[in-house]
Amino acid sequence: MEEHSGILETGLLGIFHLKRIWDKSRATLCGVPLPDLIPHESELDRVVLDSLGLGIVEPQHYLLHERPSFSQLETWIVGKLGSAPSPQCVEKTNRAVEAWLQGHFRSYPAAGAIDDPVLSADDLACWEDNGYVVLQHAISRADAQASEQLVWDFLGLAPDQPDGWYQRDQIFWADLFQHPLLNRNRSSPRIHKAFAQLWGTEDLIASVDRVSFNPPVRTGNDHSGPSRLHWDASLSQPMPFDVLGILYLNDVASNQGAFRCVPGFHRTIASWLSGLPSDVNPRDVNLEDAGVVSLPGSAGDLVIWRQELPHGSGKNVAALPRIAHYITLYPPDRGVNPAWR
Repeated sequence: MEEHSGILETGLLGIFHLKRIWDKSRATLCGVPLPDLIPHESELDRVVLDSLGLGIVEPQHYLLHERPSFSQLETWIVGKLGSAPSPQCVEKTNRAVEAWLQGHFRSYPAAGAIDDPVLSADDLACWEDNGYVVLQHAISRADAQASEQLVWDFLGLAPDQPDGWYQRDQIFWADLFQHPLLNRNRSSPRIHKAFAQLWGTEDLIASVDRVSFNPPVRTGNDHSGPSRLHWDASLSQPMPFDVLGILYLNDVASNQGAFRCVPGFHRTIASWLSGLPSDVNPRDVNLEDAGVVSLPGSAGDLVIWRQELPHGSGKNVAALPRIAHYITLYPPDRGVNPAWR
């Protein structure tokens, strides 16, 4: 693997590809970005940083704004995580990197049997037909409410002071990533089992994503976020199997900014795309009349959906905000769409 020596170079933490991520950030800051050593190297960046429990957003912000040395980056990682990554974590991360370098990608969903499944036959039928499933009680209501309070406290807001809900620099998203409560949500056994059933493997990495705060719409104040139906992935066909998830931290009514999608679109997207005029961008097509549904849920419920489904957050016209935690689990050797559309 001599041609991949830059990816295999390590520092004191012994993590493959971390030095390469740092090298790329330095080159970008100098205005001479480095070419990829392997196809879709940015996806490997995500795999490594999610495997470490960091996610992609905070490390990139730190690298590009603080311009640390590599040793400072490793020190920052230890501080951010509260300790150095465990030997087991380092080994798992390095194993994933080696599999990438060898081109060992699996086709998903796999046919692996999952012990103690949490999705029922009815859940799986909904998944097959509609492309989404709602896992009830993915975490306990107590943990959901504690996580909700964490978001309120992080934002410096209060449920009984609605005027303050709109006085934020950041709309919809809240840059809260690292906290024991959020880590506990990501490591929920029920959440892991649900994703494992859908992927067909227990070997999964948890993404480290943001939380969101979606207050009711007021005149002159609409913090609804990505309410337009959209996709977060390339539409180039065939789309590899992939899933996403959102965990409700409070009770969410259908008119409270609930998750929205077009059920069953995973079964028709290929023919729909091929039927569009060549000069039409599919992302510009209004799909509001395509049978959109809103999915309410209780605090602690998790919505999981296939990436082929056009989706978004609804307008919140209820009395209270919708507060949520974005969680996705995925295998490190999942396929990557080779082209963007």
